[in-house]
Amino acid sequence: MRFGELVAASGLDLVAEPLDVAVVLAALQELHGLSGRLERLASEKDETFVLHSADARYLVKVSGEAREDLALQTAVLRHLAGSGLPVPVVKSGVDGGLMHDIAGGRLLRVLSYLPGEPLAKRAGDLESFGSAHGQLIRALADFRGGERTLLWDLRHLGALAPDDPLAQEILAECASRVRPDELETQLVHNDLSPHNLLVDSRGELTGILDFGDVLRTAVVFDLAIALSNVLDADAPDPWADPLAWLRGYLRIRPVAEEELRLLPLLATARLVQRALIAAWRAERDPARAAYVLSHAARDWTTAQAVYADLDTVAERMLEVRR
Repeated sequence: MRFGELVAASGLDLVAEPLDVAVVLAALQELHGLSGRLERLASEKDETFVLHSADARYLVKVSGEAREDLALQTAVLRHLAGSGLPVPVVKSGVDGGLMHDIAGGRLLRVLSYLPGEPLAKRAGDLESFGSAHGQLIRALADFRGGERTLLWDLRHLGALAPDDPLAQEILAECASRVRPDELETQLVHNDLSPHNLLVDSRGELTGILDFGDVLRTAVVFDLAIALSNVLDADAPDPWADPLAWLRGYLRIRPVAEEELRLLPLLATARLVQRALIAAWRAERDPARAAYVLSHAARDWTTAQAVYADLDTVAERMLEVRR
């Protein structure tokens, strides 16, 4: 598919005006019987709030996404409810519904509020988070459905048309080496990062967040995305954290040798993908530009730092597997 078609299918062509907090509070009272103080959070696409009520906190999301996409996210969270993994619980309204139309077609959902701070703000044992990732993949393995078209799916790298020579080289190498139809496929999170993992004061996992990009795609893509998010170009060994994550992941879920060899390239390609899409989105939606660009601020630098040594890194990943 072409870039424009992918943007439309992903709902990224919509630029929604921020909702008045009073409108959301009125809807929460009517539809969920909830009241309190709303705190607006920065977000990529949804309107996201924390509701501070008298006896609890709730995460409130108001979205313009297609109903079927939100229904998929809800179904995934319900599927994971008995897995032992710390994921949000979608709260029913007074009518028993899980999604409600408000404000001219926007969709309101209320989720449980999970404690902790993002891993991005704290230190933690990356091997343990890799193991949690492996557990998440295993828990999602028997989920049926999840077919959707999403710009963030690494199978659509070919739709990007960068001007940067290094980005062109990386994407061309992916086109020649990666054959998505030959890779193991299932439903995956597709955006696991230190921003989407919550930890307590001891650095232990308390929450897995943001299932907005969940879809059925290659499992190795999902792992590559997670590894790209812990690459550190400033570290003496930029791949130390990704290798620790991989070590924990492989304790729970195996990865075929041919897919392990692709991981360093795919992780680097993810950096390029995110940098390109973030730049496009920031120009299109200036109100969210700071948030979008903050998550891609180091992507070009990191891609440039790691690309030259990918074959050596692939051998290191194979050593972790052995």
